[in-house]
Amino acid sequence: MVPSRLARSLLAGVSLSSLMVVAPVTAQDSNNTLSLEEITVTAQKREQSAQDVPIALNAFSGDFLDVVAADDLRDIVAYTPGLEIGGVTQARYEVRGVETSDFGVGTDPAVGVYVDGIYAARSGAAIIQFADIERVEVLKGPQGTLFGRNTAAGAISVITKKPNIEEFEGEVKLRYGRFDHRLLNAMLNFPMTDTMAFRVNLLTNERDGYQPDALTGEKYGRLNNDTGRLQFRWEPSEKTSFNLAYEFDRTNQDEQPPKLSVSNGQWQFGTKGDETLLDSVQGQVLLGLAPALGLPLTPDTPASALNGFLPLSSFYAALAPFGYSPANPNASWRFFQDVNSAGGADPFGPTDSDIGNGQERRDLDGLNLTITHDFDWATLTSISSYKKFTTNNLEDNDSSADPFAYFTTDNTERNQSFYQEVRLNGQTDRLTWTLGGSYYWEKAEQTTYVDLSTDSVARMLYNLGATTGGALAGGFDPLDGINACEAIALDTMGGFYNFYDMPLDCLGVPTGGLGLENLANLIGTTMGGRIYQESMGQGGKFKALAFYADATYKVTDRLNLTGGIRWTQDKKSWTWLNGPATIEGRSELDVPGVGNLADIFTGQIMPSFVGGTGDIVYNLADLEAVIRAGNIGCENYTDLGSNSLEGTAFTCSDTWTNISPRVVVDYVVSDDLMVYASYALGYKAGGYNTQEVGSYFDNEDVWNFEAGLKSEWFDRTLRFNLSVWKYKYEDKQSIRLENVPGSELKRYTTRTEDASGKGVDVEILWAPVDGLRLFANAGYQDVTCTRNCGTDEDQPDNPDPFQGQPTGVPSKRVSVGGDYRFDLGNSGSLLFHIDHSYSSARRDNGRCQVEGTCGLQVVGDVMWYTGGAKNYTNARIGWENESGAYGLSVFGRNIFSNIYPGGAAGDGKDLLGAASSSIDEPWTWGIELKAKF
Repeated sequence: MVPSRLARSLLAGVSLSSLMVVAPVTAQDSNNTLSLEEITVTAQKREQSAQDVPIALNAFSGDFLDVVAADDLRDIVAYTPGLEIGGVTQARYEVRGVETSDFGVGTDPAVGVYVDGIYAARSGAAIIQFADIERVEVLKGPQGTLFGRNTAAGAISVITKKPNIEEFEGEVKLRYGRFDHRLLNAMLNFPMTDTMAFRVNLLTNERDGYQPDALTGEKYGRLNNDTGRLQFRWEPSEKTSFNLAYEFDRTNQDEQPPKLSVSNGQWQFGTKGDETLLDSVQGQVLLGLAPALGLPLTPDTPASALNGFLPLSSFYAALAPFGYSPANPNASWRFFQDVNSAGGADPFGPTDSDIGNGQERRDLDGLNLTITHDFDWATLTSISSYKKFTTNNLEDNDSSADPFAYFTTDNTERNQSFYQEVRLNGQTDRLTWTLGGSYYWEKAEQTTYVDLSTDSVARMLYNLGATTGGALAGGFDPLDGINACEAIALDTMGGFYNFYDMPLDCLGVPTGGLGLENLANLIGTTMGGRIYQESMGQGGKFKALAFYADATYKVTDRLNLTGGIRWTQDKKSWTWLNGPATIEGRSELDVPGVGNLADIFTGQIMPSFVGGTGDIVYNLADLEAVIRAGNIGCENYTDLGSNSLEGTAFTCSDTWTNISPRVVVDYVVSDDLMVYASYALGYKAGGYNTQEVGSYFDNEDVWNFEAGLKSEWFDRTLRFNLSVWKYKYEDKQSIRLENVPGSELKRYTTRTEDASGKGVDVEILWAPVDGLRLFANAGYQDVTCTRNCGTDEDQPDNPDPFQGQPTGVPSKRVSVGGDYRFDLGNSGSLLFHIDHSYSSARRDNGRCQVEGTCGLQVVGDVMWYTGGAKNYTNARIGWENESGAYGLSVFGRNIFSNIYPGGAAGDGKDLLGAASSSIDEPWTWGIELKAKF
């Protein structure tokens, strides 16, 4: 019997559940009525009811994924407290505020993704389409003991349906929707003999774009994916089974979500908005002239104040007696040139792009073999997998069609891996145990191509002040008359001046007053419109060996004690290889008597401006000095000897060893109520920044305490699950956009920090009457960075300015909804589904404000707020016949078309004036027809 006081408390909790979140699963019983589903999971490497597992988890059946029209893992985020997923070929996973954006293979994900027990090490292989899925399990908190390495934040386990030896079956699902969305999902299962069966499923998913390009009329956000699985199953006896599966995926689609430029041409002096004269070369020139011209200027004078008390025309007029005649006497002060995009600074677009808004492509093939054998005293399971894939992620970093801001990166990857796991599961009267071991091998190759145009390099030089400084390389004394080079420097104070037009004489190269563009014109060509490219080639080999044991001892009929331990060893080696910068069409730029203009620019001019090799992105001079001094973290590394770092393959190698235990106590209060508490340690291997030669970061460790209850009430018509948790991370790996030694552009790198978090997860599921199911799921989390939380250029004397601030993740997420089945007798049933999800605003911090990804965004005279609360509502109405074999449904996702503005960020913002944002998918509708046979 349920104690009445407790029952009243739980029922009162239903009305409060909209303050917290968790995820439902829907199902139908043999009487076609909706009820609480008993879903079986393998969260502890053995089959158990989800209600019997002392772990905070959300489980989704294949039926539920159909009801909400989920295409892939990203579509279950709204129903899972604390889970965030984004991207495709460079996916981002976050659980309870912990994430690693996996754009480089030197970094491992914080959330392990498993498909049929097989580890998908790279997130490029982990965003799978939902086709013929049995269930999805989302496990929260460290899962290292049973699942292994790189599950410090949690694990996602996808289980596919297996061949059915008993009967022939098939299913076809057709979907058509908004933006010409076409989906075909087909499955065929046929027994070959009484011990063998074959199963094949194929899914093709295509959609046109939804975000218009104001210049070309194209629409971005296009989808194009084909995926499938072929399985052969052989059960030679009741105790033995073999399951061989081949899987493939072909993806070729736009970058997701579409990006857009939010620059409007109004950044006159830089992107911060509070620049002083000391912050720019032009301003420093003004300060140098101030005494001679009697100008009331100081280093702290805001650059923007010039417009108020000193018109540029007046400044130019003061220089007329020295022989200066401005190129544009009506110009206004401007030290910085930014993008003026088609949509201005409107965070909702339209957009414009010179590369079709980017591309995400993946070709993946995998072969898996699972063998099980029952020895009576234990069951042996062997899982073997070989997987290979290639991906490329082409990103429009300036998010515009401005040729003077052209900036793209293309990360290409070739990867192959092998995974082997062997485990034994056994059970006696009081002991349930698991012993196992695993081996993982991976070979990865990645090349990052950074493309600028020669035009965008010219803008970058102007914005850096190099154009002004170059013109004054011979000095500046207006009292002896203003020469042509000094006049160019003064002209740069009123707007963009193309560096290639500057006479090389200003730089000490006598050419008779000709610049690079003049020289190119002499041979019938131009310096403009060419691709300037830098690249970083990388490759790595990884090995991981692990052994684990886990056992649950039934102390009494109600009290269970679980203990587990895993030993892991990771060995990694990583090689960087960087070559010189190149300019497209180099052979066309030979000028008799002068030399090759591309070589002069990259080999002579650029080193004089930025130092070292002259590279803009991968300038290795500073890093080479660090390496030669021995100030490098990795255990073993290449001895450069007399070789230069540029052009030399540089390798780091390291070994990490870890022991991860867990302890769980659960007590069965009654048949319908279990309480539990657990303590676990998690681990993620260290690694290397693929964009920074010789970089190294150590492994991250986390301890996690959790307590909760799982319960069902009132004849199992009400399910109430609760968990409270707290964790502490040491050396948590975090992706940041920051300045990197040797790069004029900010780059995304991995740094380590300490963090702590606490929170609550709640799941409520209620079937008050036949045919009706209601759910209310929620989560609360409070995650704070406690050490090494990032740097701020404006606070150079503060080594840790963001310490103690929240990490930016929303504190609350809520999901509520319901399903209703209306019986039509022999005519079948009508099915109704509606759900609503809410995510509170991001908890702003100094780091994300500096990066432009949260809080108030100011671009010229335009302001908006990003990171606010979000609400999404989905609905579905359908019919199916009495047997459930045929059905027709209409559904809508985000039916109120809530679209939320992104930030003003990106690695092209500070030097190119190219601030990028992203645009949410609007509301969509679809019609779906299914047939089972």
